[in-house]
Amino acid sequence: MKFCKAPLLCAASTLVVSWAAAAQAQDLTTAAAPIEIGEVIVTGSRIVRKDYVAESPIVTLERGALDAAGPVSLDVTLNQLPQFAANAGANSTSQARGGRANANLRGLGAVRTLVLQDGRRMQPSDPLGGIDLNTISGALLQNVEIITGGASAVYGSDAIAGVVNFRLNDRFTGLVADAQYGATEREDGETLDVSVAAGGPIADGRGHAMFSASYMDRQRVNRGSRDFFVDGGITSVLPSGLIYPNAANLPTQAAVSGVFASYGVTGSVLRSAAFSRNTDGTLFTITNPIQNFRFPEDGLYTITANNQVALPIGEFAPLLQPLERETLFGRVSYDLTDAVEAYGQFNYAHYTADQTWYGRNQAITRDVYVPVTNPFLPQGLKTIAASRPDPNAPLLLYFNTGRYSPDIVENTYNVSQVLGGLRGDLDIIDGGWDVYASFGRTEQNTRMGGYIDRAAFLSLVEAPDGGVSLCQGGLDPLAFDRPSQDCLDYLLREMHESTELQQTVVEGSLQGRVFDLPAGEVRFASGLSYRKNTYDFSPDAQRQTGAVLATSLSSLTSGETSSTEFFLEILAPIARDLPLIRSLDLDLAYRYSDYDSVGGVHTYKAGANWELTDSFSVRGGYQRAIRAPSVGELFQPSEQSGTTVGRISAGLGDPCDVASAYRTGSQAAQVKALCLATGVPQTIIDTHRFAGTSVQSQVSGNRNLIEETADSYTAGLVWRSAFDNPLLSGLTASLDYYEIKITDAIGLITGDVIAQRCFNGDNASNPTYDPQNYYCQLINRGASGGFSTITTPLLNLAGYETAGADLQVDWRAELRDFGWATAPGELGLNLIVSYTDKYAIQTLAGGAFVDYAGTIGNAQISADAISHPAWKVNTSVDYKVGPARLNLRWRWIDSMDNSANVGAAVASAPGVKAMDYFDLSGTYRLNERVEVRGGVLNIADRQPPAWTGEGATDAALYDVLGRRFYAGVKLSF
Repeated sequence: MKFCKAPLLCAASTLVVSWAAAAQAQDLTTAAAPIEIGEVIVTGSRIVRKDYVAESPIVTLERGALDAAGPVSLDVTLNQLPQFAANAGANSTSQARGGRANANLRGLGAVRTLVLQDGRRMQPSDPLGGIDLNTISGALLQNVEIITGGASAVYGSDAIAGVVNFRLNDRFTGLVADAQYGATEREDGETLDVSVAAGGPIADGRGHAMFSASYMDRQRVNRGSRDFFVDGGITSVLPSGLIYPNAANLPTQAAVSGVFASYGVTGSVLRSAAFSRNTDGTLFTITNPIQNFRFPEDGLYTITANNQVALPIGEFAPLLQPLERETLFGRVSYDLTDAVEAYGQFNYAHYTADQTWYGRNQAITRDVYVPVTNPFLPQGLKTIAASRPDPNAPLLLYFNTGRYSPDIVENTYNVSQVLGGLRGDLDIIDGGWDVYASFGRTEQNTRMGGYIDRAAFLSLVEAPDGGVSLCQGGLDPLAFDRPSQDCLDYLLREMHESTELQQTVVEGSLQGRVFDLPAGEVRFASGLSYRKNTYDFSPDAQRQTGAVLATSLSSLTSGETSSTEFFLEILAPIARDLPLIRSLDLDLAYRYSDYDSVGGVHTYKAGANWELTDSFSVRGGYQRAIRAPSVGELFQPSEQSGTTVGRISAGLGDPCDVASAYRTGSQAAQVKALCLATGVPQTIIDTHRFAGTSVQSQVSGNRNLIEETADSYTAGLVWRSAFDNPLLSGLTASLDYYEIKITDAIGLITGDVIAQRCFNGDNASNPTYDPQNYYCQLINRGASGGFSTITTPLLNLAGYETAGADLQVDWRAELRDFGWATAPGELGLNLIVSYTDKYAIQTLAGGAFVDYAGTIGNAQISADAISHPAWKVNTSVDYKVGPARLNLRWRWIDSMDNSANVGAAVASAPGVKAMDYFDLSGTYRLNERVEVRGGVLNIADRQPPAWTGEGATDAALYDVLGRRFYAGVKLSF
């Protein structure tokens, strides 16, 4: 092999091919024999049963559906299912996510969706306990099963919204090589995904072994490559720097007016305005009213619809994150005796997620000041500064670091898990036992580039010569152009950090028959388990001391949690073969968990499946679930972070801004009084502007957290056609209702919610406009009157509630059944409809629940899942004829109101229109060994709906890449 981009895959492939060939030569008859499926385990239960039924709503995504989704990661495929809230992964611009991708059922947050592989816990990839779907290789994936509602009694903590179980083909036999390539119509976003899998009997049939390896390479797409995003994603903190006013040391109005009059400006310029410098050395104001702005229209700076000067960063921001991934999986089983089997497996994923951005805003850590003696300051600015009560005070400077370097973050992950155990049969109870132990380790190494050394920066701007003696050309703090390379070498630094997570699980279980009832066997499953999770975080020393600009402070931290648990499940047949009762089964489960962090907790469930006839059944149940706080939530170090406050144009932002809906609304006088009482100086109260959309925040773990508790209710109908008519015999349908209520939910109160609640934006949280209100106490203002920091506490909030219904219809019939005697082939239909009736949040105990169903923009529960449409529909029409198969899929997303309008006196913020997408895919089997496939996604090249302007949309929910194509080939031996 002359060239191989993935050495790990290539070496593994050579081993797999040679080993699989030997395995096939050993037993060709076994490889070709059909597999008879006997007893199975239904996801959501531990009881082995012969009939594949469940009292919980289950959606199964078969391997063919995964292939038809094209060259995308698993999170993107799951995002398109109506039961999931689109959770930004591949399209996320959040550096806090580190390129990870998660599943988020019902929009209740990825931490409340338990992800399993073959019914067992996987190795977490972040301190919150989330499973990164990038660690799952699809080479041996058989299907994905999704259940709604709590399942803690069966699986333990975290299964509040539901369970996603990735099932592997554990008896895979043969050799399969698969390759797929795709790209967008605009010739970017290239994705290559190749894999090889092999399996077969060993040791004269006493054992079985299988192995897979995969490699994926996904290329970056820039926001600026799409017309929709060219002007989108702005930074109002300019790279040329902003001089912010100090409300306690304002210049005189006469000085400000005089300087701008010398430029020919006749309009009024507020003495509390923030200034920056044009390329000709004159000053301009950055917010409404903008005065003396002289950058060319085709320059990088622009004036936004919100009347502020900003830099569009669409050309520099990722729309699709690059990802390079290699995975290995191996499994071996061996029959020690006729009744005892030993087994072991390993799973390993190595992947790198790189992200670059335009720059960072130096408004996060300690403020930076420039002395008035700096030789690069324009004369106009010096004149204005000299008129202040303290003329020698330094000037407060905010700036974006983009003129110095891109914001570079490279995350490299090594995620491994080994598992081994024994299992056997117990004929006396017609059941069996299973004992296993697993150990997993996640290592995340992060390189962050483009940081500016604080001491070096200050030494340049404070030098009498502007730093000319320290580096070539010195440093002009208000310039737009890059400094010299000599100065960049003097200023720029890298940071290196690491996070390590470990998980140990030991579990023993027993299942079988208890006794017989007239309606059948009573079966049980019970067991004991132990789980331990550890967390170690090592931030760079420069971040611990604040030695670099534009980063949050942090500290070394470590911690661990452990639990010991007992569980029991009973499946009892209550009645069978009676009028209107073909069968009635009751499923009961209980689990007691003793956590070292929160103590003992109880979870339980009661579910029933009632078959009235061969074709009609009713199912439903109740489940009590819990989620214990994760190691990250307990031990995360105190960090300065950022929180969103939103745009004034969207009805968010700083309520004290004179242009806000609060200052111009019916309660303007009370709002003004509250602004004064909470830190806006009297000198600027009538001219105060706040152009930012995010604010520095303070957040840390909380060791006093208790467990979340959830109550889930499900009820559903299942119908299987009993008609003999061939057009109707292949029809099945299910309709399920769910309701999930969570109390003591762990989460952050976001900045936009805090600002709205303090100023009674919901007409309930602070009706007396009291400055001692809980939310108001979380806001801190600086000398300029703007937000300085907002404390976003991590605590057990009050509660979340969601409810809705899912409809699934499947139908299949031969074309000749339509009366077309010579028409070949089979036609199929799959329809999934999801309706969200309620998505309500109670921010604090005792407060009112606010319903955000049918809205876009609320990020309280999940920062990356901001859309909660009332209706989502997926419809697929499938046609099979001979070796060919063609599938047309239609996806529809309901229109949504802006979440800022919920409870607002004036609902003026824009929402989004309804969207639909069409995808076409096909497969063709050339012979028994070769199958080709291909497809086109987003056939109509639909652009995402505009939300609040400036390229804002939900990049997780909507297709942001446009029309794209893929082709693949599978070789089977």
